[in-house]
Amino acid sequence: MKTYHTLNTKIEWIDLLNSIQEEAFTLIDSNDGNKILAWGCEDKIIQKQYNSLLLNKFEQKHSADYIFGYLGYDAKNNFYKSEYSNNPDFHNFPESIFYVPQHILMIKNGSLMYFGTNKGFKQFNEIDSLKYNFTKKTKRVNLVCKSNYNTYKKNIELIHNHLQRGDIYEINYCLNFSVENCRLNVLETYLKLKKNTKAPFSTFFKFNDTVILSASPERFFTKRNKTIISQPIKGTAPRGTNSIKDKQIQIDLLNNQKEISENIMIVDLVRNDLSTIADKSSVSVPELCKLYSFETVHQLISTVKAQIPKEITFSEIAKHIFPMGSMTGAPKLSAIKIIEGLETFKRNIYSGTIGYIDPLNNMDFNVVIRSIIHNTTLKTVSVSVGGAITIKSTALLEYEECMLKLKKIEESIVV
Repeated sequence: MKTYHTLNTKIEWIDLLNSIQEEAFTLIDSNDGNKILAWGCEDKIIQKQYNSLLLNKFEQKHSADYIFGYLGYDAKNNFYKSEYSNNPDFHNFPESIFYVPQHILMIKNGSLMYFGTNKGFKQFNEIDSLKYNFTKKTKRVNLVCKSNYNTYKKNIELIHNHLQRGDIYEINYCLNFSVENCRLNVLETYLKLKKNTKAPFSTFFKFNDTVILSASPERFFTKRNKTIISQPIKGTAPRGTNSIKDKQIQIDLLNNQKEISENIMIVDLVRNDLSTIADKSSVSVPELCKLYSFETVHQLISTVKAQIPKEITFSEIAKHIFPMGSMTGAPKLSAIKIIEGLETFKRNIYSGTIGYIDPLNNMDFNVVIRSIIHNTTLKTVSVSVGGAITIKSTALLEYEECMLKLKKIEESIVV
């Protein structure tokens, strides 16, 4: 039987991560003092092609356990049958991995707790933490994009044609930057990425050769009892070089009608998605285009809230709201089709979601953006970035926004 154990000891998290030998572990860090670490694998479901019915059975089988995992963007094929991607798959990862960990360690509101069996708790107490020694020398890695600016500009013009015809109202168009024959120092890269971004949904996910180092600022959804909350982001501006410039940038972003319209369109899409599983009268927007500031950028974030059945599973929720509107566009299906025709890479994990389900069927899942994806066997590394394109978008400004998002992530890579 699994239970919670309250701990009074101090944990050196870096040393603990360095000591974990298991090939499966996940660290989710909100950068506000709260974090949860899972490692070891009691059971797993790995799907090269995602099937929601199989994941649903796995969830029901382990309803008394924590479940951690990811759902890649291309899992959408399970919901939109005709929309398979023919683009190159750089990493060759499964569309979905979920697993039941042996050990859970968490800090929540200042309390340190362990969740697991008594045997597992004893094993945890016997871990001999290895002091982590930071790398003194690093080599810069230059990621390469197969689409140059001229191609990007041409595709923005094609998107404008779709917008003018009314095929879409908004679309999230992305670029992929990658390098081959590169083996990351994954722990140090994650620590540097976390330091450079201080993102509220930072995640370090590893399962065999699949590594995801995420500095995501965006929550896909969280579920607590019957309440579900989704927080789409649309609207980005760089931090200022001093407090006066930074304040002006905030004011300009809050009054930028293009960014506001992008955000509102996705909010409407999320409201519609949630209404398919929620009590329709319960869908509300307690925050609309609220300004949030992070280490490198300011963002406009909205909060959409609703009431759903308490026992609904993650796979059932995903069937109705995945992929997230902030990473597709509106209308969603039309945007997905156009994305497939314009982008030169298979998104897979990028634009997907990582998170966990707890034994009370509460859930928390991020949006996989601002992330470094690494296959430790193939030695492939990639970072994808993008932005929302509307009729008011210009190629140069959107491209510059992509480069802004890429900069701190690329600088975090340690080999």
